[in-house]
Amino acid sequence: MPFTVDRCFEVFRRECVDLDPERTKTARKSRDFVLQNIESLSQKGLLPRLYPGMSLNFGSFERKTKKRELDDIDMMVCFSGVGGSYCTVVENELYRIIFDKSIPVIKDCVEEDGSLNSRKVVNQLIGALNQVEHYKQAEKHRDHEAARLQLSSYPWNFDIVPCFYTAQQFYLIPDGQGNWKNSDPRIDRNRVAACDQRHSGLVTPLIRLMKYWKELKWGDSVSSYMFEQMVQDSIESDPMPLGMSWKTRVERVLRYLADAIKAPVRDPKGIQGDLYDLDTETKNHLSEVANISWIAAYHAIRKEQEGNIKDAIRLWHSVFGDKFPEYGT
Repeated sequence: MPFTVDRCFEVFRRECVDLDPERTKTARKSRDFVLQNIESLSQKGLLPRLYPGMSLNFGSFERKTKKRELDDIDMMVCFSGVGGSYCTVVENELYRIIFDKSIPVIKDCVEEDGSLNSRKVVNQLIGALNQVEHYKQAEKHRDHEAARLQLSSYPWNFDIVPCFYTAQQFYLIPDGQGNWKNSDPRIDRNRVAACDQRHSGLVTPLIRLMKYWKELKWGDSVSSYMFEQMVQDSIESDPMPLGMSWKTRVERVLRYLADAIKAPVRDPKGIQGDLYDLDTETKNHLSEVANISWIAAYHAIRKEQEGNIKDAIRLWHSVFGDKFPEYGT
């Protein structure tokens, strides 16, 4: 029964924010099994040849910034580019891949002009996955950039992105319109890993905790990915000592967010530039929401310092919602 603020945070993080460790292990094994099945489908000629060692696990689950519930896992399946070439149509926006129509399997996705249609590649992946009996259903993701694989035995889905690796060492992925765009999730993964290492492994759990707040207070106005960059920007601009409590970390990030939501948030990959295009009214509203939470967090810390634990916990309850433990519960 939590009678201290620190204990409330401990219980809240364990029971409401962080993924269950055993479920995480199971999810990683199921992800490995999906890749094995895709490799088998490729060997059977139902999918193009794979580029050995270049497929990627990516997304928040891979970066360890995924909060509960575990609902989706992201993968990039890298096909061999032998026999193909690409050209830039609009740098950092639009690319064209050309393939010889004599190349087995992939030829079915090539248009008359030799261009590889990314929608056809996604559909081909869906068709192959639907032949695997272990899975419930494969369908097109809502943005047409990935195949969504539904499992029959677990609650999470897989979003599987077909891709090609270029000589310039970045990936080309579907843009949802039949063309291709560039990406490199390794940059995101390396950024959060380096930040986590510099701060003794405290960054990823803080991101998960703040994502819980974001979902409650900001909803879908800000993407999970963009929000993750904002939290990292906060930590890099105002480093947090090892001995700092969770409550103080949260208070400092909230203070940062109230101002940062009005400023550009840069894509660390250098591809998208500013990550959002919110209008001024929305920015001001989100800033006000973050400021209200920051004021509550600030006063919660003051109340605790004065020995008023009940009021401190009540204020944290207003920041994180009904699932944050109440005093003595």
